[in-house]
Amino acid sequence: MRQSGFPVTLTTDFGYNDEYVGVLKGVILSINKGIPIVDLTHGIESQDIKQASDIIWNNFRYFPDGTVHLCVVDPEVGMSRRIIVLQVETHYFVGPDNGIFTHLLTSPETIEAYVVENRKLFLREISNTFHGRDIMAPVAARLASGMSITTVGPRIPRESCVIIGVKEPVLQRNGIHGEIINIDKFGNIRTNITRLYLDKIELGEKPRITLKSYEIELVHGSYGDIHDNLPAAIINSNGALEICVNRGNAARLLKVEKGERVFVRGNNRGWHEAEVLV
Repeated sequence: MRQSGFPVTLTTDFGYNDEYVGVLKGVILSINKGIPIVDLTHGIESQDIKQASDIIWNNFRYFPDGTVHLCVVDPEVGMSRRIIVLQVETHYFVGPDNGIFTHLLTSPETIEAYVVENRKLFLREISNTFHGRDIMAPVAARLASGMSITTVGPRIPRESCVIIGVKEPVLQRNGIHGEIINIDKFGNIRTNITRLYLDKIELGEKPRITLKSYEIELVHGSYGDIHDNLPAAIINSNGALEICVNRGNAARLLKVEKGERVFVRGNNRGWHEAEVLV
């Protein structure tokens, strides 16, 4: 008889060219065929823990209570890093203790943290290179089937979990200094400058964005409000500043990469050195 279960989301850097994603799902379904499995993303750049942390933080709230989020970006697999489970309000997170849960751990959310030590929950044979399959997926499946989080191992202080450095925007006298944190498959340029930061300063009615030598206008709307093939900035669905091109690829047009600086200033400042595109 089919068991019911809470959803399990998958966030990895595996891509789809290899069998790794399918095997994770196979392990989960072998434990409980009734678990709904959702691919949040397998397009995390290889070993990019910070990108994974951003995506987990920005999206977990869109899933129902009881969801288990399995997060496998694990460059230190087989080494001394721990595997942990977090309970954040009504959600559960399973993954390596390598900073992948930084945004959760530094948030004001109520969190319980446990280290995974109960070997009875693992697969019979444990490899040195695929703990996502052999340890994390079985634990996630059992949590989604209703197992108590206390079964995985001892509770640990949240302060003992690894936190990586996250670059926050810098507030300046006449604006904000941020950076590119991700470029999606459409070439949209995502920054770490959020609406929260934009609301902290007076930018005037038409703030301007500088990226490399380009000056870009902030559009109060969506992609359809941007002139075709011309770059502009919008506030995206996660409440962050995004530079995009309607019917085009902003990253390719502007020749930019992750980590490059982005400036936002009010329109009453000089822009003599900038190449005006919009």
